Amino acid sequence: MRKHAPVLVCVTGQHDCDRLIRVGKTISEERHSPLHVVSVVPSDTKNCCAELEYLRQTAQNAGAEMTIFFHDEPAYVTAAFLKQIGAQQLVTGMAEAPINGFIEVIHQLMPRVPIAMVDKDETVYHICPSAQTAIPQQPAWSR
Repeated sequence: MRKHAPVLVCVTGQHDCDRLIRVGKTISEERHSPLHVVSVVPSDTKNCCAELEYLRQTAQNAGAEMTIFFHDEPAYVTAAFLKQIGAQQLVTGMAEAPINGFIEVIHQLMPRVPIAMVDKDETVYHICPSAQTAIPQQPAWSR
């Protein structure tokens, strides 16, 4: 992992996503890394302005900039943004039933990036890259 690589916090338009920013701030401070916040809002969303403004202010108070995208594929947009800024840690909420596939898609697209999932009581669960994904293996026939 690169030293000082950004931590990216992914929030939705929900007020209680402030817990994700708090956890992201803690991780970024431990690593002495910059903190970024991103929200990918569905294109047809009209009534989340107050919540997004609250989260933007929370991000600003945490020393982070917040980027908002209006798009219907949040996992793909988040993965592209994660790659664009060179983030080496993602912080997101816990998937609730039914699972929407966001975390699974991010993990498939960016298997080397650790994911910290934060539940409602701020307990953090981690998906860490496996040794297999961290170091590409040569096929047996090439040895």
